[in-house]
Amino acid sequence: MSILLNVLAAPREAFEQIKNQPRWLFATAVNSAGLFAVLWLGLIWRNPATGFEWTRMVLPALISPLIVGIVSTGSSAFVFLLVAMFGVRGEEIPSFRTIHCLNVHCGVIVLLGEVVNVLLVCSKIAGEIEFALPNRFPLGLDALFLLAGVPGVYAVILLHCTGVFILWYLVILAKGLHDVCGTSARSSGMIAAGLWCVTVGFVLGLVYLAGGGTTIRIAM
Repeated sequence: MSILLNVLAAPREAFEQIKNQPRWLFATAVNSAGLFAVLWLGLIWRNPATGFEWTRMVLPALISPLIVGIVSTGSSAFVFLLVAMFGVRGEEIPSFRTIHCLNVHCGVIVLLGEVVNVLLVCSKIAGEIEFALPNRFPLGLDALFLLAGVPGVYAVILLHCTGVFILWYLVILAKGLHDVCGTSARSSGMIAAGLWCVTVGFVLGLVYLAGGGTTIRIAM
């Protein structure tokens, strides 16, 4: 647990621990439990009385570790590929285990963003303003669309991906690649930016396959 807290408050100490002992299982379990809580709250916030019905708990319990596993492993594999291709010169390439450990620990920042998002949505702090993306509080440049009507779905998704927690995750990941894996500052930044581009492109592709602009009001 101390490593996860250090990722938020003292990244340098966290990276030193990860470099010496790349253990990823506990961080994965914490991320899965946190995502379960986020999904559960998202399902029951309009009717809290149904919160402990088993049908409201089984689905998030099944989906959350699956999502965390797929996303963390896929993104770690992509980062590992980029590190192997461009990141380290003249030194031994870090193991996939090390990069995956770094990634899942940095992922707690994204999880924190999801917690903040669901709390802001449930609190109705924005009053009667409708969000461009349903159940997604604008924490990035998509906030510009709050008073500008409904934009195109692709534009709002792109700008939503500039949220403060996503950028925080990318910055810490880049710093971790530099400190743990030995990549240069420039390479680390480019790898983090590449991960962002591929992830955003994947999301936009899914939205396109689902019908594009006609699906802007579905829960994402």
